[in-house]
Amino acid sequence: MSVRRTIVGTFKSLDQARRAIKEICEEGLANNQISLVLKKNYKVDAEYAEEVAGDLFENKLHDFRGILVQADDIELPEVGTVEAGGPLAGALRQGDKTLQEALTYYGVSKDMAAYYQQQVSQGRVLAVIETNNDKVNQTANILDGYGAKDVFKWSKRINKPLR
Repeated sequence: MSVRRTIVGTFKSLDQARRAIKEICEEGLANNQISLVLKKNYKVDAEYAEEVAGDLFENKLHDFRGILVQADDIELPEVGTVEAGGPLAGALRQGDKTLQEALTYYGVSKDMAAYYQQQVSQGRVLAVIETNNDKVNQTANILDGYGAKDVFKWSKRINKPLR
């Protein structure tokens, strides 16, 4: 049985996240264990400014429907309304957890979970990807290659990032 690890990172733009997730899926690194969370009033980069107008502003995660399960709007304490998809969305939808609390389930330390929650509230796109130990470095490198910041690998067994 392979040990599961979690990679967490934040993106400045949804397009960066979209390209990274596409490559991760094409490489078969995470299957259905990919989650994205972004603030509902999320602002896109200038090159995607036309998406902000009208109905196109609604449901930014629609492009991920084949990848992200349970993509929907969720009201979160201390963050506001977010769009979330993937396994993390299921945990957040229960309504009794903050984003910070839900991230600790994946092994993220309380301090870093609070930091990631703050990043989402400030408009960054949060990616949470669970994969096998033998794929964790390649997955983290892909996130980093597409501009993700604060990319760390986590284990449910320890309370600090893996090297």
